[in-house]
Amino acid sequence: MTEYNDPLPSKTRRKLEMQELQEVGLELMALKAGQQARLPLNDPLRAALEEARRIQHPDARRRHALYVGRLISDSDPDTLLAALAALTDPVRQQRLQQWTEQVLACEGPRDAEPIVQQILQYYPEGDRQALRNQVRNLIKARPAGELHEADAEQRARLKRERKRFVGLLNELDKNSPLY
Repeated sequence: MTEYNDPLPSKTRRKLEMQELQEVGLELMALKAGQQARLPLNDPLRAALEEARRIQHPDARRRHALYVGRLISDSDPDTLLAALAALTDPVRQQRLQQWTEQVLACEGPRDAEPIVQQILQYYPEGDRQALRNQVRNLIKARPAGELHEADAEQRARLKRERKRFVGLLNELDKNSPLY
């Protein structure tokens, strides 16, 4: 006689879980190819998502979402859900903007070193030297006085360096693994 310590989930519970995975499948189907490439997808799931781009009819998309949900349940759904949450992080742009403002508030490159360390902790695969160079250039481009008192050339240089710094941060974010 055997005892079962883990009761099987009820049929209702299994249906709810599959419905949740179907909704995740719809979210995955709505992502762009570049965003899907950053997620930890197995080969059948990746192929199903590529196929989903060709499906136009709503009922066919719904059925395909069921299939994608089933494939998600066969793979590691927890890792995939965590990566999807990181990909759709709503405060990502705010964080990048905050780092830019913090760098601009620093007196010199040495004062910005804790911010560089914070960025590198968040993106450990980042190029430390390139990041430090961009921080130095951004600080050097800042006008000595108030921004509204600076001439057009100084404002243009600050804008250009700020755009490069934000571009580097966006590149780090885009290339960082989500899992």
